[in-house]
Amino acid sequence: MKRQSTRSKFRLVGKVMVLCLTFTQALVSLPAHADITNQVYAASVDRPFYKATWLWNTSSLLQNKNGTFQFLQQNGVNLVFLQVDPDVQASEYISFIREASTCGIEVHALGGAPDWILRDRQIKVYKLIDWVKTYNNSVSADEQFKGIHLDVEPFVLQAWYADMDTMLGLWRDTVSGFVEEMKIETPQLIAGADLPVWLEKFNVPDEQGGRTTLSNWMIRKLDQTTLMAYRDNASDIISSITNELGEADKNGKPIIVAVETLQSFEDHITFYDKGRSQMMRELSTVGETLRSSASFAGYAIHDYDGWSHLKE
Repeated sequence: MKRQSTRSKFRLVGKVMVLCLTFTQALVSLPAHADITNQVYAASVDRPFYKATWLWNTSSLLQNKNGTFQFLQQNGVNLVFLQVDPDVQASEYISFIREASTCGIEVHALGGAPDWILRDRQIKVYKLIDWVKTYNNSVSADEQFKGIHLDVEPFVLQAWYADMDTMLGLWRDTVSGFVEEMKIETPQLIAGADLPVWLEKFNVPDEQGGRTTLSNWMIRKLDQTTLMAYRDNASDIISSITNELGEADKNGKPIIVAVETLQSFEDHITFYDKGRSQMMRELSTVGETLRSSASFAGYAIHDYDGWSHLKE
């Protein structure tokens, strides 16, 4: 298959050291106004409760590192998806991740674009993996990325509507290759991805001779799934992810529930107009409701820029 030959081109030469990663932060320290307690979200040693965000504008955020960390710590963030920018020097990543480690913040490399599922663009996935593995192999444990977070949303492409069956196959092929390549000699790296909340509508081969939902197929493949539950109230957030949480429970996989803060022209999608306090109240309700779900592993706020500029 073309995917295999592409991966081999970017595979690291020689054996990569297997690094022992220790997650020291089992519970997130949350701001008082969030009205969320650590008791509600008691996490196991191997399943921390995450409060995450995306850092897309890597260069400027690293240049203003003090301000970035001040915001992250004030808001109890313990997981960031940090975009890999080829124009940013490795030394800047080293400094940022080292400081994040001292603050109990886990850092995953972030990358992706809608067209990365296309056969002539899938090489981007393997370049990202190779970059992270090469980087991790050159730094100490407290300066390493703990995972790779893929943000690939092919449903925004025109080709999605022109030939959906082919696009679904390419999407699955991309995710399979992503996970397989990550686990070669670095099984400790966490393979995560953003997913929409409507993939249960698609029925696909389960690779075991049967059929399953696309959401179940994705959740089972990935180590960690972030569901883009982009709604502006707790009731709609919860109802949008009920199916996926059930599938994750059965598969023993963690789910992070994400909300949006950026402006949208669609109704009831974002907290852009509702503000930070209202968002935290709704997330508190989500947490209270989902506390009994074994797969519920926290929430993520998209993104740092939108969140940091959100009105109170």
